Amino acid sequence: MTRACAVCHAEFEAKTARAKYCGQRCKDKGKPSAQGLACSICGEAMTKGRTSGQAGIAAHNKCRTHANRIMTHGATGYRRGCRCDQCKAGQADYISAYVQAVKDRHGLHPNTLRRKKFAEVHGYWPQAGSSDWIAPKARHALYERDDWTCQLCHEAIDRDAHWNTNYAPSLDHIVPQSHTLVPDHRPSNLRTAHRLCNSKRGATADATSQAHLP
Repeated sequence: MTRACAVCHAEFEAKTARAKYCGQRCKDKGKPSAQGLACSICGEAMTKGRTSGQAGIAAHNKCRTHANRIMTHGATGYRRGCRCDQCKAGQADYISAYVQAVKDRHGLHPNTLRRKKFAEVHGYWPQAGSSDWIAPKARHALYERDDWTCQLCHEAIDRDAHWNTNYAPSLDHIVPQSHTLVPDHRPSNLRTAHRLCNSKRGATADATSQAHLP
């Protein structure tokens, strides 16, 4: 069946009785969304798909999605990478509401609850955070107590070394934290050690740690 295209008026062989266009290009141009409408965001002609929006409202799906990502501020905008004041405040409010909800339900801060669940599964508490670790003044007092000498290799410690070097001072738990349910951070269970020596020892028990075990 030969018909004339509804757009370019060229004759074409129609495969069905409802065929009106000679090809995809004319079919796209003949759709209602392409009849003089331009995307309200990018300004380019809308040549594909149907739309119920009028001029000044109709927009490509891709343009609309991108615009929503940019224009949405608050906690959602923060998660999408925006760091404006509104998004920072929204994220802070979201975190505060989450923490309060966990406290109301479990009576514990989310971090404490997470560590408690970890201890129930593994039998010991995970590494303590900065809030419940030894204070800098107390740490320095322990270094002075041990005369700035590594208690593992018995060599002197460079008190001026950068904290992230192998021979910088650190505190070693005599009874490793993984050997008890609740880590013992008392001065009696801490000793001065090079960062390298402390790392090599890891959670290995030795004669001194065995003597400290209850």
